[in-house]
Amino acid sequence: MLRSVSPRRQRMLSTLRPFYDFRGLSLLALCAVIGLVTDPAATLGLAGYLAYVIGMAGAAIMLAKIVMPYLDVSEHAASALNEGNVASALVVLARSLLIIGFLVCIMAWGK
Repeated sequence: MLRSVSPRRQRMLSTLRPFYDFRGLSLLALCAVIGLVTDPAATLGLAGYLAYVIGMAGAAIMLAKIVMPYLDVSEHAASALNEGNVASALVVLARSLLIIGFLVCIMAWGK
């Protein structure tokens, strides 16, 4: 007998999905690897800043997915490119600006 997932539980799982999103976690993992390889005393160097930026980009992607958990950007991007849908292009632009805004705010707050 198959049990169906309640809409409330499904909504909760889709809200938690950014915490195990492959892209965000891979960016954070890359940040951890670069941070472990880099000399702790050389955190002001380029590698330290690169690890910081990559880690904050992963956090920005996760935050954007928390804010908009039900938005599938790939559908909007395909519609904008294939059909010339201006509304879909604006949705993709808004999502991109949200991620960039999160990234700038997180980096400014961290420094």
